[in-house]
Amino acid sequence: MEKLVIGKKDLNEENFYTEQNIDFDGAVEFEAGLGRVKIAGQIRATRYIFAGAGTGIKAGEGIEAGLSIVCKTLNAKLRIFAGLCIWRMPNAEEMQIRCERLESGEICYGELVKEK
Repeated sequence: MEKLVIGKKDLNEENFYTEQNIDFDGAVEFEAGLGRVKIAGQIRATRYIFAGAGTGIKAGEGIEAGLSIVCKTLNAKLRIFAGLCIWRMPNAEEMQIRCERLESGEICYGELVKEK
């Protein structure tokens, strides 16, 4: 499985990802301790999206994952999808959106699991 790991080197001084969108065939992981990572457009991963401790995700458009989404804070201007894999039926855990705080965005597919 391919994995895109995003760290401080991939962010500008305002903590925006240097590209407009993330559209990746595989998993997208954000390193721990990045604070709120902002993406101007949308985040799309065919596998999963994971943000390490101390890292939140904010997308200007939508967030879409073939499998689960895990982060501390989640904020999307539009819609959020988890468990969209087309190669097999995802299990219940793979359809979870696990976060401490959902600030904005409509969950259109998947189950929100609040973590403490």
